[in-house]
This record gives sequence, C-alpha cells and structure tokens, in this order.
Amino acid sequence: MTDAEISLLRLCAWCKDLPNDSAFLNTKDLGSLLLTKLLYYSRNGQSIRLTDNGRELLQSIGYVYEKDNTVRSVGTRLTKRLNTSNLMLFFFGGKTDVFCSSVPDRNSPLSFLPSFALRREKNKNPLGTARFNGMLYTKNTARAVYYITEENDGLYPEAERNTFTMNILTGGRKSAAAFTGDKSLERIIEYSARKTTNSRALPVLTGIRRLDCPVTFFPLSQAGARQMRIISVRDHRRIIAENILKAKYKPPEKNYYDAAEKILIGIDMDIPRMETAAEYGVHIFLLDWQVNAVKEILRGKRAVLHPLTTETAEEMLRLPSELYVKETKPYITEKGEFLSAPI
Repeated sequence: MTDAEISLLRLCAWCKDLPNDSAFLNTKDLGSLLLTKLLYYSRNGQSIRLTDNGRELLQSIGYVYEKDNTVRSVGTRLTKRLNTSNLMLFFFGGKTDVFCSSVPDRNSPLSFLPSFALRREKNKNPLGTARFNGMLYTKNTARAVYYITEENDGLYPEAERNTFTMNILTGGRKSAAAFTGDKSLERIIEYSARKTTNSRALPVLTGIRRLDCPVTFFPLSQAGARQMRIISVRDHRRIIAENILKAKYKPPEKNYYDAAEKILIGIDMDIPRMETAAEYGVHIFLLDWQVNAVKEILRGKRAVLHPLTTETAEEMLRLPSELYVKETKPYITEKGEFLSAPI
C-alpha cells in the first residue's frame, strides 16, 4: 500500500463519511481501497465509509478511530458532515494537515482543525452553536472557515466572532474568517447574499461586515487553492504592491489601502475592506478570474479593477508553478515493513 492510500483511509476514518462525488477524491487511490474492501459505498449512495477491515488495518499500524455506530442516511447532520469532509479533501490535496484534533502550535505546518474534532470531546464543547466548519491555521492567522451552500441559515455575526476569536481557538494568532462551498466564486457570493430560513440570522454577505476581522472568499477549485496559497504568504499585499508600483511605491496612509495612490490588493476577496476603500476611490488589483464577481459587488462605486494573472502574482511572491507535489511511495510501518492490504 502507498502513503497516499493510507492517508485517504485515515481521512475516511476521521471524517466518518466522505462525499463520493467530491472532485478532490483521488480516483486511483479510492478504487484501490474499494477493491480491497477497506472502504465501501454507503447505502444512500452519497458517501464512502470505512469497513471493519479498514479500521482493523489502521489500528494495526497505530491509528485508532472510534467506530461510527450511527449511520446517517439523510438529514442536515449528514449534509454538514459531507460538506466538512469535502472541504477537508480540498485541503488534503495540498500540504495541509487535516488530522488536527487540537489547536496546533505556532511552529506547525498549515493545519485545519475540523469543528467535529472539538464537538466530539466529552463534556467539552467550546463552539456552542457556532456554524463554522473548522479553523485553518497558518503561523500568524487562525481562520474560521464556513461552507456556504444554496440553502444556508445565514450568520449571527457577533456570536460567531465571539467564538472563533477565543484564545483557546486562535492560539494567540490573529483572527479571520473565510467562506467557500462551490467551485464558482460567483455562486458562493450569490448564496452568501441570501438565506433560506426565517431565522433572525443575517445573510452572510451582510453579516460579514459585523465580524470586525479580515474576510476571505475562495472557490473549491485549483484556482481557489492557488488563491489561498498566495494569501498565505506573509505580507503578500505589500510585496505585490511593491512589484506593481516599483520605485513609485509608498506605504499606505489608510489601513484599507495597501499603498499610496489608493492601491488595494484584493486577492483575498475581503469584500468589506474593498467596499470601504470604494467609498473614497480605489484601484483594486485582483486575480483575473475574480474580477467579474467583484465587479457586481462594487457596481456604481468608486473602484477601478485591475486584473492580474495567477502566474504573475505567484512570480511576484516567488512561489513555484507546481501547486501540488504528488508522491507515490510505499507505506512503511514503524518496524520498517511494507504494508499490504488484507486479501
């Protein structure tokens, strides 16, 4: 068996259910695990689950996961579980550690702590009724990540902010929020502009203005993965602004600009920040595929949009052109032995 197969097996055990229609499932690894009966399709046809053989194999190499005794075939809980799993598959495809069960320290690699990991702790649930699907950690930022779909309940911004800014969740990092849920940025923003319940919650696009923290919108796609990699670079806004303006660069006088001359780097898709700058006039630099979505939001406002190719932004930040480095190597146990699937 390969490292990739074991990792996918672990992820299925960790999430309980993986969406079988996820664009981020490695079909080769999945096919191998289904063939060896370590994974199986659930009866409802929506998800992939771990078999008893799969659980026993993981236990034999030191990975112990509780068995999910309640198989959910329908309902909002299953939907949220599958949404979170799809989000984790998205991060899993890169170099993000998705197996966090607690807040990582500041020296840890890029990490994602799913909300279910905190909710599963007995007699200890700091999340309360918070709706974010998990926390994405870089060295300096802790982002609450929300999975927004066409049917969403909106946002209670103050309650959400009070939860994801708690030090026990940030680990001393700066707080931020991120919103995703579709491969199309335009659709995510469209869904965020409305809610489908009669609760007192605000539509997401309205609620984010009350979060009082940096905000990001990103699609679940390769373009979105590149966007997230770009904004994970420390001081990416300043570096890109310096590359654009060169000798003319001067630091901004207002915090809603990234350079003098009313320049804003909007690759993070911080909509409230862009709207604030547009009240005073602004030149916003975006990735070319983001322009149409922002154009609709800022229509009629004092904003001029300037497209950058993703490749150009990556070159400015000296990022490699390869997004993922895929390695297919055998899994080796602690005893130095190769691992074979049971027959």
